[in-house]
Amino acid sequence: MGELAQRTQGQQLVQARPQDRLKDMLKKSWPRIRAVIGNNMSGERLYQLCVSTINKEPKLAECSPESVLSCFMKCSALGLEPSAVDGLGRAYILPYGNKRNGGVDATFILGYKGIIDLARRSGQIKSLHAQAVYQGDDFDTWEDENGQHFKFHQARDVEHSEKKLTDVFVNAQLMTGGFVFEHMTKSEVDQIRRRSKASDNGPWVSDYEAMAKKTVIRRVFPYLPVSVNAATAVSADETTPDYSDIFKPVIEDDTAPQIESTDQIADEAGDHA
Repeated sequence: MGELAQRTQGQQLVQARPQDRLKDMLKKSWPRIRAVIGNNMSGERLYQLCVSTINKEPKLAECSPESVLSCFMKCSALGLEPSAVDGLGRAYILPYGNKRNGGVDATFILGYKGIIDLARRSGQIKSLHAQAVYQGDDFDTWEDENGQHFKFHQARDVEHSEKKLTDVFVNAQLMTGGFVFEHMTKSEVDQIRRRSKASDNGPWVSDYEAMAKKTVIRRVFPYLPVSVNAATAVSADETTPDYSDIFKPVIEDDTAPQIESTDQIADEAGDHA
């Protein structure tokens, strides 16, 4: 191969890096991106999070840059950082196959802590607690003429890692004085898991208890006094956010202001990646 051909190929390989594709997309679409995420995050910070998460989850580099950025935009719009960044388990961005085009897209997945965070923002919920029940715990639930009741006492003799999870429940105390309670058996949780495209990857494998808690919270979510924004976020769980109008607008807005530090996004972020 000639020197010119080698140089051209090398330039193409460099340009194909996910960091460069993300940078170019940020530069081109930043005004519209900023309209979605508001002042929650700067372009530099958004780029840093993308690169950092790809470094920790290399398969995200195989995803379309639009899907990766869309998931981060969703996280930013909700004020939730991916768990790969902050370790809090409130949200995840993971790669999954796209059956429509045979490619791989980044997928936005809410953690149970993220759902609780979104629910509490309404100011109408006094407390919201999800609990995993393990073999040996004292747990029972029943209904009578006075309403619904439950009791729970956690066994202290054996570590949970050595026991079998049997149930999960959620109890929400409302500011009005009422409460919302829901209970699911492990069998019911596993039925939901089998319908999830993330059933064999990510938190379902690495943190089953957290996903079981999330499942029971999602079941009760329609009955909680939450904002439209929170309800929409939960309904969009385990999907790739659709921001096609951001990256491929029908009409280009040439009058939109440009990000002030467009040319510095990759350089500044690269110092922290």
